[in-house]
Parts: sequence; C-alpha cells; structure tokens
Amino acid sequence: MAELLFTRRFLRDLAQWEPDASPRDVALFDSTLAAIAADPELPGRIPSFYDPLRPSYLCRLGQLLIHYRLSDRGDLEFLNLFSRRP
Repeated sequence: MAELLFTRRFLRDLAQWEPDASPRDVALFDSTLAAIAADPELPGRIPSFYDPLRPSYLCRLGQLLIHYRLSDRGDLEFLNLFSRRP
C-alpha cells in the first residue's frame, strides 16, 4: 500500500473544516479518504488539470472536494481540501 502524505495546506484546510463538521460528516470524510487510499483510481474522480506533468484528481464529497495525486514514488499525496460553506 502506498504511503499517505498530507500537505500543510491540506491539514490547514482540514483544521478549518472539522470544527463545524458533524460526526456524520467526519465519518464520511474518513471513509472517503480510506476509499481513495485503497484505490486512487476511484470511479467518479475528476482530473484537475492543475499540472499536466503531475496529474492530480478531485473527489467530491458533499460540500467538499478532496484534491490528491500519486507522487513519483507511488505515494498518495493529499494536496487540498476545498469546502463550500453555506
């Protein structure tokens, strides 16, 4: 299994989102991260086209977009967590 890496940006975005998230939202978030870790080519992912030389993907989770990519070494890097606040 690939190593999971979290950028500072992702961790900061998560820290901003988590206090307002319900326990159900957090559980869904955790299960989605686990699903991405198990299969980074998860059906329903969307190419981000952020950097054509290092492809990355978006995975929608309700009000969240999880931005991730596979590193050159095969590790899974979580780059950003975008949240759409009501």
